[in-house]
Amino acid sequence: NKIIMKISIAKKTYGYLGFLPLFILSITPWIIGGEIGNLFIKFQILYGSVILAFLGGISWGWQDKTNNQIFNVTIGICFSILSSILIFLAISENILLSLILTIIFFYLFYLFESRTEVFKNSDDIYKDFRSKLTLLVCISFLLSSAYWINPYT
Repeated sequence: NKIIMKISIAKKTYGYLGFLPLFILSITPWIIGGEIGNLFIKFQILYGSVILAFLGGISWGWQDKTNNQIFNVTIGICFSILSSILIFLAISENILLSLILTIIFFYLFYLFESRTEVFKNSDDIYKDFRSKLTLLVCISFLLSSAYWINPYT
């Protein structure tokens, strides 16, 4: 049980450290503005897409004896493909659509993960952490969406 607690704390620590670039990329445009601010938002979308692809890929590591594992892997692959669409949208200058879809995709992944056997068997620290981290990620993209549609930027 002590080892599981240490692993949960490590996941929480690394998760929040991984969120830090998203946070920085979402507030910097409000501070700097202009084309550099727009570039930071594009980087945020790209970084978020990488994270979403990673999250989709973790389903491959879930135990194969888990109920619905074929379904879980399939959904994980779908999220990896969706992350590619976000990158394409960002490259093709459909930034607002990409930002909105990023919020939706992160939340949908959380809903998917929270209904899995793996998540239900996780400790409360991890469950609470995943919920809070998803909320923070969605807020960071919402903040960037507000910047993008702000008529004064």
